[in-house]
Amino acid sequence: MRNFLVILVLISSLCTGFAQDVLTPQEKAELLAKSPFNSLYPTSVLKSADEFFDAMDAVLKNGAIEEKEAHLIALGTAAATKCKYCIPYHLAEAKRLGATEEEIKTAVLIASDVLRMSTLLYGNDYDLAEFKKLLSGN
Repeated sequence: MRNFLVILVLISSLCTGFAQDVLTPQEKAELLAKSPFNSLYPTSVLKSADEFFDAMDAVLKNGAIEEKEAHLIALGTAAATKCKYCIPYHLAEAKRLGATEEEIKTAVLIASDVLRMSTLLYGNDYDLAEFKKLLSGN
């Protein structure tokens, strides 16, 4: 039931987008004090952004995928996108949650292979319909 509620919060956040938030100066100060990342958003979406951040944190911690595996996925994505902020965070979290060096290397290798194949397929303008046909076995 908790997973359903988290998904419902995420969907409603995504469907409404970042609605215009009306905040009092005190509410704004509280949100800015809550997280240093809240300072990255304009006041007009600050409350919505904070709620989305909390919802995503809940997905990492209590989602359908175990937390360690979620951080391994995020690490692979961070490595593929070369995010100098996300890599150390997700690496530290994966290790804190017991990820082994082999699991870390595997997650990064999988991400690099997805990026490699995407580059090859896009760069060679490989026909998407043909590709999907290969996957279906037809």
